[in-house]
Amino acid sequence: MGAYLWLVWYDAAAKLSPKHWTLSVTYEHHDRAYATVYEISDEFDGYYKSRVIRRVHLTSNHPSGAYGGRILLGEVNDNVLRTLEAYSDTAAELVNSQNRKRGRGSANCHDWALIIVRSLEDAMLLPQGALARLEKCPRVG
Repeated sequence: MGAYLWLVWYDAAAKLSPKHWTLSVTYEHHDRAYATVYEISDEFDGYYKSRVIRRVHLTSNHPSGAYGGRILLGEVNDNVLRTLEAYSDTAAELVNSQNRKRGRGSANCHDWALIIVRSLEDAMLLPQGALARLEKCPRVG
């Protein structure tokens, strides 16, 4: 049985602030499908931590803002589902590393999602073009 991998974004508090991006996995292809949400959250020390939230409606609001939209990145198999949490943890470490080198805020959830999707597409676990679609998604506002 396959699953669907989505990029979901949430409206920012201000027009010039970054939207919050998450990656969500569903087994159904409709708005009210339950999802497992993968994201990074800003910790009190200024660094990001990977986390997983289960049984959330795909189009639910998020504490960071109202549901803004989504894009289907592709169907994924069980191998991806088994490793997605590890991909998320590794991508969070890479984002934190960049922030330590270049200054806090130089990388965020957008970079985290790009790292994961690029890795999955390079490993041929996501269809070609998923990264290009993700790069066109709204980042601000």
